[in-house]
Amino acid sequence: MLNHETVNKLKQMKLNGMVDALQQQEDESVFQELGFSERLGLLVDREFSRRQHNRLQRLIHAAKFQNSSACVEDINYLQDRHLDRNLILELASCNYIPHAENVIIVGPTGAGKSYLAQAFGQAACRRLLSTRYIHLSDLFDELSLARSKGPEALLRLRKQFIKYDLLIIDEWLLFPISEADTEQLLWIIDRRHNHKATIIASQYEPAEWLDQIPIPVAAEAVTDRLASKAYKIIIKGKDSMRKLI
Repeated sequence: MLNHETVNKLKQMKLNGMVDALQQQEDESVFQELGFSERLGLLVDREFSRRQHNRLQRLIHAAKFQNSSACVEDINYLQDRHLDRNLILELASCNYIPHAENVIIVGPTGAGKSYLAQAFGQAACRRLLSTRYIHLSDLFDELSLARSKGPEALLRLRKQFIKYDLLIIDEWLLFPISEADTEQLLWIIDRRHNHKATIIASQYEPAEWLDQIPIPVAAEAVTDRLASKAYKIIIKGKDSMRKLI
């Protein structure tokens, strides 16, 4: 019989995985043949797996993906897209993230840039790396709202964006941005440079970004910090991936 006092203590310590495993060991006679160390190991494994799963779910929720089902395993390698499978799989390993390297995904509307970027984001979450997905316009909106609340609120938000292990900015520079937004963007990109990884999804090549940023020096700085030595994926293909979903 299970010791209810022990079970209650495990629950109070929020060791629910161990509680479930303990109940399973009590119900299934096959576990009685195992030694103490083996049974204890199984209890710890169940609790560890539960905590890893819960942490993963929290990371995915915090990432705020628009497409929570995007994953590397489902990427479409249609021939006319000219995707490099080896490069995709290399990036899916997330080895670029601890090295603070960037990824630039370029392609026309409907090419599947957002899906690919979010698939990489999901891969990062699976490795328990903090991730955030956001459209550039929404990033500016969040910064503007924080600025309206005072300098401390703005500073907290900006620091939050530089702490993510992986920051994914979608809909990058679709339209020219203001000087105020340029300053905010440079602050974040500059402080992430060589410290954290960033993925950019854009319809424009890096050379074209310069025309969208009104402060020339800042435009060059942002472009250089993101694009120099970055992995680059150019998605081609005439058919919109949205039609194939």
